Amino acid sequence: MKGKIVVIVVMAAVLVSSSQARVFANDEGGETAYRFDPATQTSRAMEFKNTWEGYKLYKANCKSCHFRDNERGARYMNEDSRTMMGWNAVFYKKNVRCAKDGSWAKLSPQDLLYINDYLYSKAYDTWDPRSNKSCG
Repeated sequence: MKGKIVVIVVMAAVLVSSSQARVFANDEGGETAYRFDPATQTSRAMEFKNTWEGYKLYKANCKSCHFRDNERGARYMNEDSRTMMGWNAVFYKKNVRCAKDGSWAKLSPQDLLYINDYLYSKAYDTWDPRSNKSCG
């Protein structure tokens, strides 16, 4: 029974990682995904290294407060809590409590870009069933 569970877990991990790999830029001439960042007024390549760094920063800095039933009064937040445009607006307008109370002051502008890249890549509307890119 344990062997079946291990096989299922490994297969699920392989499927998830292979499905996410197509979203990011690669060095082998594959299609590169870009996003316009209103905060820097630039077009950013959605590279795996940026989103991975953003994931680590998000888990270390944001999820430490924004979890269910937290005692800090921070609103529960998940990666897909907002749309792609919504995450861009959060980091552009900086009108959320975290930005206003100084919690973001310990993060560099580059760290904030990485976190925004990660959240943008996992936003609520990243998967479109009507798009041919969703088919792989």
